[in-house]
Amino acid sequence: MSRRDHELNMLLGLVQKTQSEEFNCDEFLIHVPKYLDTLLANGTEISPNCEKVRQHLQVCPECLEEFDALLKTFR
Repeated sequence: MSRRDHELNMLLGLVQKTQSEEFNCDEFLIHVPKYLDTLLANGTEISPNCEKVRQHLQVCPECLEEFDALLKTFR
């Protein structure tokens, strides 16, 4: 598989994961502190926005990379 085919498959995979209502990167960043605090405190997600945060992490590699770095820092 060529690099172009691989990138196209990745893009199509992201499109398939897209929801009708989801956070953009700015909205995601607003909710990250509470989401991170909740995960670190007790491992459970209580905010109604947790699903949207998780969804954004699935479709945005840049935010996932930043979130993973934050999570590693605070653990």
